[in-house]
Amino acid sequence: MEGGTQHSAFWLMIIWLLTLPALWYSLNAATELRVDVGQWGDHTVLRGVHGREENAFENYRWTQAITTITIPNIHTRYRILQIRAHGWRPEGIPNPNVRMMIADRMWGAFRTTPNLRTYAVLLPPGMARLTLNIILHSDTYTPPEDSRRLGIAIDWIALRALSSAEGVAWEQFTGQALLLGLTLALIARLVLPERVALTCSILSSVALAGLNMTEPLWVSLGLISWLVVVAALLIATWIIAPRLTRLLERIPDAGNSSRELFRPWLSNAQVRIAWALLTAALLVRLLGAVHPLFDARDLHVHTRWLRTVASGSLYLYSTPAEFQNRQTFNPPAGYIVLLPLWLMPGDARLVVQAGVALLDSLIALLLLLIAREFGLTARAGLLAMALYVVLPISLTMMWWGFAANAIAQVWWVLLFWLLLRLTRDPTRSHLALLTLVTMLCLTTHIGALVTLAALLGLVVLFGRRALPHREWNAMVSGLVLAVAFTVPVYFTAAAAPLADAPRSPTTLDPLASFSEGLVSWTERIELVARAFTLGFLPPVLALAVAGMPLLLTSQQRHPLQRIFVISMLLVCLVFFFSYVFLQLLTRYIYFATPLICLAAGATLARLTMRAGGRWVTGSLLLFVAWSGIVLWFCGVLMRIKPSLVPLTQ
Repeated sequence: MEGGTQHSAFWLMIIWLLTLPALWYSLNAATELRVDVGQWGDHTVLRGVHGREENAFENYRWTQAITTITIPNIHTRYRILQIRAHGWRPEGIPNPNVRMMIADRMWGAFRTTPNLRTYAVLLPPGMARLTLNIILHSDTYTPPEDSRRLGIAIDWIALRALSSAEGVAWEQFTGQALLLGLTLALIARLVLPERVALTCSILSSVALAGLNMTEPLWVSLGLISWLVVVAALLIATWIIAPRLTRLLERIPDAGNSSRELFRPWLSNAQVRIAWALLTAALLVRLLGAVHPLFDARDLHVHTRWLRTVASGSLYLYSTPAEFQNRQTFNPPAGYIVLLPLWLMPGDARLVVQAGVALLDSLIALLLLLIAREFGLTARAGLLAMALYVVLPISLTMMWWGFAANAIAQVWWVLLFWLLLRLTRDPTRSHLALLTLVTMLCLTTHIGALVTLAALLGLVVLFGRRALPHREWNAMVSGLVLAVAFTVPVYFTAAAAPLADAPRSPTTLDPLASFSEGLVSWTERIELVARAFTLGFLPPVLALAVAGMPLLLTSQQRHPLQRIFVISMLLVCLVFFFSYVFLQLLTRYIYFATPLICLAAGATLARLTMRAGGRWVTGSLLLFVAWSGIVLWFCGVLMRIKPSLVPLTQ
């Protein structure tokens, strides 16, 4: 194995060296770097400007007295700074002067005109820093009935290349070469099969150069953040992976009796694949979450609540769609869990987005552990992991920024596994963990609470006959303890303040909603079908349908396995009808994601044992990966909205 690893590392080094000329060229290919001010993404290069405005012809922003333009220094040939702007003033007020400072010294000045005009300035040579920092000092005035101090209105900013050939900006080139080198080192450290490692390395090299060729600012804007992410994953693979590997290798096979010699459920190669899949889930999510261009759709809501919790207040209120937009207590547990990250960067945006990305990635590993409890093969568990890594519905949830709901999903999947563990091995440690995680589930998201309570009620009810008395008592005891701790939280925070609140005009009227549902039920069913298709993709849905009987008839299944599967299907069915006829939204489709991944993984595991099955499985996984990655990074880099339909049914 060591010789094979060294051989693979050698070829990765060759790929890195061969990519450097292409990387050099990609940083020199564009004739200009352009930022459309007033369009999405301009916040990454502008500081000291007012809000976006628009007229019939352009979008723009007014500058303040001091405005900073920070553009990545991709190549020293980009030396002509162009600013399309105007300095309109009311009659009798002179047009503003603009003074430009570069590298802490005055570089030039110009007087603006009332109409839009393009101003061009030749930048000084030899600027080899990672970024170009240009400071504009503008004369300002305050309009009547407006407290803002307005400088000039900027339509767009561009850096144009000189025709003369100049040297590359070494800091930018070195940074991107280091990013590629760390990525290839991470691939080598994962000890993947040689063909897989070479394929991933070539794709990484092509992707980096291709992004530069498509839009030079994409990689350069996120370079530092991406370097931190890849370096952190490389360190984690170096330090944490060996320990996790030893833990996973100790998991016994489901059919391993105490009288037999220990037989592991996962082989050493499968454990390495599991870590590689977890790393891929982290990499995909974090590269998008930390990029400066990406702000989740509901980010402003969660950063405000995070600051509220950080200041010591635990009482949050909102008007969720799950309760017909009526004022409701919003439990704070998700934000409390994120507070340790708040202490490190101190950036609420990064804390929310990176924290959700980290937690959501853990679901992939939990699916592997649940597959073991379900008596599935290790291959089925790994395939369920692979599907979840880039499943569109999970990445759509992250793009829209439903942070509390996404965190609640992590707790419920962890609770799912702990229930299976506790009822198989009812120890005090399992009971304590179950109680703690149940409390987190019940105090993270009010909508997820509804579906989870329904599921747990069915599991407790039907589990009375399926489980021995001791195991059932342990499960019920943990859940009762969690409820006992949780009820006072809701009573003090929600019942008292809201008891005297006036009834909202949007409060649910069951008869009116049912009457409306009878009229529009066909349209809503079509939306549900579209939600499943967009969230999971048709091939995965077909595999999941075929895999449900496999979960129900597994030879080494858990005593609660059938109850969990049937109860989850019943919960989804109940809330499907509540949506169709009563317009109650619970995101039960997102709630069912773990079950769909496990069922599809079980089917794919059977398929791989047939002739040509591995090729079909590999092709399907590539299709899912392509769909999810394109959906995610088009949303991150280009602000193309994923459909919200999978999350509103």
